Amino acid sequence: MAKKQTKPATKKDSKKTQSEQKAKAPKTAETITPDPITTAPAPEPAQKPDASDPICVFAFRLLRSERDLIHKATGSGKATQFVKGVVVAAARGDLDAIKAIIENGTA
Repeated sequence: MAKKQTKPATKKDSKKTQSEQKAKAPKTAETITPDPITTAPAPEPAQKPDASDPICVFAFRLLRSERDLIHKATGSGKATQFVKGVVVAAARGDLDAIKAIIENGTA
């Protein structure tokens, strides 16, 4: 008896079309939601500066001992925000904001 010849498989033959892949994908009625306890809260997006009010640099001099005191109170990564918050609140005359910034150590 003669053997039946078969065509060798090629890459093109083994690929499925997108519609075939979607049709065979199992559909589930429920979706998996992450555990709220282990999921970290999403960080708040940073405020984008207003394009009509461009950012500028405002610098002032202080003693090294004063700088070290600010860093000790706030931590080195938060010193600039602390100083900016206090200065802007003082310029606005907002004593409650100044007290809150000083108590928390951050702006």
